[in-house]
Amino acid sequence: VISEVNPNRLAIAEKLGFDTINPTATDLVSTINARTGDKGADVVFEVSGTQPGVDAMTAVAATRARIVMVAIHAQKPQIDLFQFFWRELLLIGARVYEPEDYEKAIAVVASGGVDADVVITDVSPLADIQAAFEALDRSPTAMKSLIEVGPRS
Repeated sequence: VISEVNPNRLAIAEKLGFDTINPTATDLVSTINARTGDKGADVVFEVSGTQPGVDAMTAVAATRARIVMVAIHAQKPQIDLFQFFWRELLLIGARVYEPEDYEKAIAVVASGGVDADVVITDVSPLADIQAAFEALDRSPTAMKSLIEVGPRS
C-alpha cells in the first residue's frame, strides 16, 4: 500500500499495481487498521521527508513493526518516542546503496519486473544534469529522471 498526496504519483503507483491511499482524502490510519484487522503495518517506509509523513509512520505501525527512514528531511522532524517505547518499534535508517542494490535493480528492470517506462518521466543527457534536477524538483508530474551518460544503443 502506498500513501501519497500527489495525484500524478498516485496514478503511476496504481498503474504499477499498487493499492494506494491519498491521506488528504481518506483517513490513513483508519484505512490501514481496517485492512489489517486493527493490527497496523508490520513494515513502514518513510520516504516523504515531511512531518506529516513522520507522524503517519508511527501512527500506522503495528506493535513491534519496523520503520525504515529513507527520506532526507530538510528540517529535523519531531518523532513520538513514546510510541517507539510503548509499541516496541524499530527505526532503521537507509542512507546509501550498496553495489549489489544497483545490480538487483538493473536485473528487475531488465527482466520486466518493473515497467520503467511508467516511472521514467523524462530523459536528459549528462551535459544537462543540473537543468534536469531543477526541472525534476519543480515538476508535480515527474517521478524519475533518466540521465543518459553515453550514446543510446
